[in-house]
Amino acid sequence: MTLKALSPLATTYFQAQLRQFAQRVSITCALETGGKLAPEVAFRQLETLWQALEQEAVAVGIPDDPSEEPLP
Repeated sequence: MTLKALSPLATTYFQAQLRQFAQRVSITCALETGGKLAPEVAFRQLETLWQALEQEAVAVGIPDDPSEEPLP
């Protein structure tokens, strides 16, 4: 299943979640680069953000494994 196969509402929702993920990753990286956050802490935060995004993808119906996508 791709974003095109999702309902417009689900697509919009996931796109918003993806933008929020990107913004938080950017902030975390900037804090680590600026010395305000230890690399280990930044890595854990990034892992947590990624896991949350994966959960959102599953919630809207995006398969975790691309081989699960239906054939056209």
